[in-house]
Amino acid sequence: MNCVNCGSRLTFFNETDALWNGTDRAFCASCRKKITPFLEEAAPDGNVAHLHDRRDALIARGVTPEGFAHLNEYCKHLDALLAKRRREIPDEIPAEPIPEWTERAETEGSAAAPVPSNGEDLRVALAQQKKANEKLESQLDALGTELADSTRILCDRLERMRERIRLLIYLASIGAIGGVLAFLVSLIVLFR
Repeated sequence: MNCVNCGSRLTFFNETDALWNGTDRAFCASCRKKITPFLEEAAPDGNVAHLHDRRDALIARGVTPEGFAHLNEYCKHLDALLAKRRREIPDEIPAEPIPEWTERAETEGSAAAPVPSNGEDLRVALAQQKKANEKLESQLDALGTELADSTRILCDRLERMRERIRLLIYLASIGAIGGVLAFLVSLIVLFR
């Protein structure tokens, strides 16, 4: 695999994680450093608009047209996620109308459970409660899906980190063995 921006071959030592889940393309470590300031900036008007505002600065840092196109895809992905999240989780939960029988019970000062005046009021109240429960269930499903995706990304990153640690341990042990062998050879040469 090659870097999206500069085209250099991605290896263990210069590979970085993909910007989002679902893409197999990534930036090399040096190109990722070039775009990190942009990734850390807040985008109040939307990520795509922010990217186009910062286009000249990114090109001055060394972002190529291919790298810019990949960043544009990433910003579109982020904007789509934010729009989806806004649709799924409203800022305010609309107040449900209080059934007449509940208001009557409060004004009468009754400590007992309110009794509906007829079955229709009870059906309306149950239907409203069912709608509210369905909204909460859909919000919980959306949050569960988002949490599962985040967990999967974290697990992938941890697995990559484990592989890198194993390789570093392997390289360190080879270096240590090489050092011990060089020391033994120098001792043999000295005492001969």
